[in-house]
Amino acid sequence: METLSTMTSQSQDWTQAFRAFLDRRALIMLFLGFSAGIPILLIFSSLSLWLGEAGIDKSAVTFFSWAALGYSFKFVWAPLIDELPVPVLTKALGHRRGWLLVAQCLIICAICIMAFSDPSLGQSYLIQMAVGAVLLGFSAATQDIVIDAYRIELAETEMQTVLASTYNAGYRIGMIVAGAGALFLAASLGTSKGNYIYSAWKYTYLTMAAVMLVGIITTLLIREPQVKRVSKNYQRHDYFRLVCVFFLAVISFVLSYVFSDDLVVALEKSWKIQDNFLLFCFEAIRFLGSGAVALLVGTVLVKAGVVNRQMAMDTWVSPIQDFFQRYGVKLALFLLLLIGFYRISDIIAGVISNVFYQDLNFTKEQIAEAVKVYGVIFSLFGGFCGGLLAQRMNIMKLMFVGAVFASSTNLIFIGLVKSGQPLGRVELTVGQQHYQVQPDDVGYWSVKVPNQVLAQSHQLQIQTQFADQANSKINLNLPYLQVSSKPQIQFLPVTSDGVLSPKEQQDSIVVKGQVSGVEADQLQTDTPVTILLDGQKYPAKLDDKGLFSAAVDGAILSKSVSKHLIAQLNFNQTSIPPVQAEQRYTLSSAALPLDVDLQPLSVVQPDQATTEIKGKVIKPYSQLWLYFAIVIDNLASGLAGAAFIAFLSSLTSVSFTAVQYAIFSSLMTLTPKILGGYSGTIVTHIGYPKFFLMTTLIGIPILALVIWVAKLLRDHQSIQTSRED
Repeated sequence: METLSTMTSQSQDWTQAFRAFLDRRALIMLFLGFSAGIPILLIFSSLSLWLGEAGIDKSAVTFFSWAALGYSFKFVWAPLIDELPVPVLTKALGHRRGWLLVAQCLIICAICIMAFSDPSLGQSYLIQMAVGAVLLGFSAATQDIVIDAYRIELAETEMQTVLASTYNAGYRIGMIVAGAGALFLAASLGTSKGNYIYSAWKYTYLTMAAVMLVGIITTLLIREPQVKRVSKNYQRHDYFRLVCVFFLAVISFVLSYVFSDDLVVALEKSWKIQDNFLLFCFEAIRFLGSGAVALLVGTVLVKAGVVNRQMAMDTWVSPIQDFFQRYGVKLALFLLLLIGFYRISDIIAGVISNVFYQDLNFTKEQIAEAVKVYGVIFSLFGGFCGGLLAQRMNIMKLMFVGAVFASSTNLIFIGLVKSGQPLGRVELTVGQQHYQVQPDDVGYWSVKVPNQVLAQSHQLQIQTQFADQANSKINLNLPYLQVSSKPQIQFLPVTSDGVLSPKEQQDSIVVKGQVSGVEADQLQTDTPVTILLDGQKYPAKLDDKGLFSAAVDGAILSKSVSKHLIAQLNFNQTSIPPVQAEQRYTLSSAALPLDVDLQPLSVVQPDQATTEIKGKVIKPYSQLWLYFAIVIDNLASGLAGAAFIAFLSSLTSVSFTAVQYAIFSSLMTLTPKILGGYSGTIVTHIGYPKFFLMTTLIGIPILALVIWVAKLLRDHQSIQTSRED
């Protein structure tokens, strides 16, 4: 009754509310929250930028968010963590601290695995990256299980809102360090879009692994909570058998998901399904079907006696049975529904947030500055306000306020997209043929041109402008290669237009070009291509698509006397005649309002029908809007997060601390993370404005659900009170 009363009514004076934040236990949760907040963005946004710079497709990038599904299924191994002692560590540190130290060490190992994986080198390294990401998701979820149990056992119910608030504040700081901090560090080490440097991301992730030492030090300094645990009298091998059954179920899920791909593709082709929503539904059915297979395998193994049946009852049935007995079937179902969908708006939007900022042409430094300075301040302020308000008002009212903020703030991102001036059509001219295409909201465009048209020329002209602003028109040329048996090399225009603006003269410029008609083993391994400027040599990287690139300081380019670049192929055999290309560029005293990032054309093949020409119109967006969006988003997330953590803690029974809270928190992230894996695909098909509008509209039913659950809780409390009287 005490817990339920806290959810529906709360009353403390402001002095008591403020004093609660000075408690030693609140400080402990601040540092543990920081440790918990580090891993998640190393799977989500920071990893998304890394993979994007490495040339991994956007749709594949967002699928990496599924590596964090361990957060959503952590209730499976939570019983093991609740009951099984860790050899040596449990006696030395205590039950919770022992498991916490193990989880933190695994997190560091997983981050290091990712750090030593270069996704640009091919599928094997991408698989290694995926293994590290999965291990990181699993170990981070394990850390969350232990911290949540530690927090609930550390203090009484009235103190949980404060602990939830400080934990959420620390969590947000950790996320910002792993997000903004990682961006700052990676950018300072030279990597950028179009100039991918693996070592920069490697040392960034190794630094994040070192930051996890904060959590380890905290674990070693804190005390074990004093609680009486009821022993289940199961043998250690019973728990290990349970874990084995879990992994068998996971393997069955993976196998069924992988092998069902051919069936789904065949059905889509035979039924000629082109609608994006139907394709998404097919993928959802595929995922749910694989989950059903995993559940069936687990059930069969339990019935076959692989796992102690009574243990299975205590592990899975008893925590759920306790929850339904305390709240009744109807209220319990609505509570679970609310838990599963409460955070859906901001989690789905958060998966692609950094990619979104980068698509709006903001630099990593600008993104990191906005997130690190303003984001940190207002996330902490939001968490503090959430904890403070939770001391003065009931949690359900605070949940409603948090839901309003979490969903409605996504509309601000639409305003951020619209802060850039509308674009006119992109006009392409190839020989005598003309093509027009309208860029999307952030400037991306593509058009397919017949190869027989491309064969008539060696370059195409591109024109574009702001809508209804003829004086903003820019003209660019893009050379391309046609298939030939002889070695070929060409420059792509420096900075797309061959002109360095004042700002570009201060930046590092990526000089690009193409190579064709030569095998990789014919060139020197270390320096396949060399770029020369006034006698100074710059080694260039050459990828498997024949594209070479080298970063040259803009100041050096601007001070060059000749303004004349030379690129030459470095053959292994000196007998091969030299092959080189030349490129001239100029300086400008004024910056152009528009620019176009042109993707190099693949070598034109006569046996192919068309070639896709792609690019992105680069235009300025309001930096003020960026700051405003990040401020409001972090404020809302901090407030909603503190309210929701307190809400989940209030639902948890002390008899099933780790298991029950793990079930609740897993359910909280399951649906959003599944949908978040498709966020890149959704954005590709409907664009950012409709995507953010969709995430806002999703939040409207949540508001109604919060109101309905609050009513059911009041009714339930009244019934319980009348029974006690």
